[in-house]
Amino acid sequence: MSRYWILDREDTPQGLPLRKLVAKIRELAGDGDFRFLVRRSQGYGAQICLWDNRLDQEHEIPVSTGELERLSRGIEEWFYNLDARCVTPTVTIGFGLHDSSALFLDAPAALAAQITAHFKEVLLE
Repeated sequence: MSRYWILDREDTPQGLPLRKLVAKIRELAGDGDFRFLVRRSQGYGAQICLWDNRLDQEHEIPVSTGELERLSRGIEEWFYNLDARCVTPTVTIGFGLHDSSALFLDAPAALAAQITAHFKEVLLE
């Protein structure tokens, strides 16, 4: 599994197209058995801060797809840092936002290629 850095920008307070990354991961997960787990949540907004507070006590927290999709838009609330995973029966995809500077994706090469093809500026670590 490799780490990919996505440097695309968008005109939102968050500045990075996290919503697009979440949507592509969700699309590949399909309608099957999957879940989103958050390990780190820092940013601006009530729900993001609530997750951050919970993570002071818990290693990771499950979050609903709807919540993650809403927050990833980066308009009403936005992330400075997010470390999350999408877990399916066959694969775990790590992703998030690092220090308001880039998105990241940890995934097997074939899966990562399907996701990163929708972005313009991608670097392989």
